[in-house]
Amino acid sequence: MLYSTTPQTGQVTQTQITKMNKYCAILLISILFASCQSIKITESTDYSTYLRNGKLIISTDSLLKTKEIIKKYHPNPFNSISEADFDAHIKQVAKSFPSDPISETEYLYQHRKAFDTLTYGDPHFLILPQLRRYPEYKLKGKHIKVWPFKMICINDSLIVSESLNPQLQKGDLLLSINNRSTKEIVKYTYHHRFMEATFTQAQNHFCFAPNYNIEFLRKGNKYKIKVAGVPLHKYHFKGEYFPEKIYDAYQTGYFGIHNFNNNKYMIKKLSKYIKKLQAKGYQNLVIDIRKNPGGRGDRFDELISLFCDKDTIDYQSECRVKVSKTTLDYGFPEDSLGKVCSIPESELIRKCPLQPENYPGKMNVYVLVSKFTASTASTFANIIQYNKLGTLVGEPLAHNALRYGEITTAKLSHSLMVLSTMEMDEYSNQINGIIQPEILIPYKADEYMNGGDPILKHTLEHIKSTSGLSAN
Repeated sequence: MLYSTTPQTGQVTQTQITKMNKYCAILLISILFASCQSIKITESTDYSTYLRNGKLIISTDSLLKTKEIIKKYHPNPFNSISEADFDAHIKQVAKSFPSDPISETEYLYQHRKAFDTLTYGDPHFLILPQLRRYPEYKLKGKHIKVWPFKMICINDSLIVSESLNPQLQKGDLLLSINNRSTKEIVKYTYHHRFMEATFTQAQNHFCFAPNYNIEFLRKGNKYKIKVAGVPLHKYHFKGEYFPEKIYDAYQTGYFGIHNFNNNKYMIKKLSKYIKKLQAKGYQNLVIDIRKNPGGRGDRFDELISLFCDKDTIDYQSECRVKVSKTTLDYGFPEDSLGKVCSIPESELIRKCPLQPENYPGKMNVYVLVSKFTASTASTFANIIQYNKLGTLVGEPLAHNALRYGEITTAKLSHSLMVLSTMEMDEYSNQINGIIQPEILIPYKADEYMNGGDPILKHTLEHIKSTSGLSAN
């Protein structure tokens, strides 16, 4: 939601979006790894044995108990399926449950077969495995070796998008890792468009190892290599959070916003960049938030003012909270516990005040989005579209990416569930809960296997064709 007041007067002076990053809880996995004691790791180490209560029984009752935990925190978990139909779905899924005890990660996977219907209704809802078992074992992050790359997931294909190992290149289609097919790997993880090794491996029975035998396809040829894993604390990729580039042939500037965590610096940099483009006589600006899962929403009035000369814009009409101990700070009385209540009018921001004096002038703005674009980033995309400040390009955002937020966590066995506590009605052009880009460009695996950026390329070609620029 949007809010900001001065402590002295309570006057609205700056707009802040406080939606929680959709995927910030993924970082909890790294935090859990980083603070632990060491053990000796061998190539055959089965990390799944280091789970608390490594073997569990799953049943219909365990799923129904999980459902009740969700209802305790979420304001509207059954927005895409009735509770009665969900219960019937649980019973149907339970028919395939194994009768023998299973590992924690398999236990969570079986849960997901039922609860992914709720993730469709609210993409904030995630089930995250944790790698710890007390008191016998603790692990240090430096002893956990992960795959040395990031990936883009298209259907059931995993394609290298960035690599820390020169033997693997952007565009390589992964076929198997340590004799396990990538189709099987994808089955166990959330199908986020952009995927990192840590989260993907944690959801795949903690399949960490010192070395990895990787089979992949490159330019039609199949290769098999063995690469060393990267220590978890060194799993970092070079590159700016706010990259910029000018494409002179298209008279277009590109500015990437990979998160909303340092908005003061980002806005200052973007403002200077727009002036730089205008000095060259260029009027086309591509803003890339495809990989942006959200973050903080401070200074959003300053950000939107770079694209709009109005004094204010409409933001939301209503906001509801499931009152629990985690949301009592909104001032609800304790007898409201368990109820869904509208937040106080003093906390509701119906309009977002802007700073028209900061408007640099008209630009043709194109915002690249994906189904990974979430939380604060989805709000930015929505504001641009709803107020006709620019054009969205790419694929539709996730269903209800805009509607929920303010996350909390709850235990599931010895792992975590990430849950929204707030439901928001933002002014939007979304259709059936989905923000549709004006220029639809689907993700195609064969295009990404060439190693480039097909979405950006298509966008630049569109700009050239509609701007009357001559071909090179």
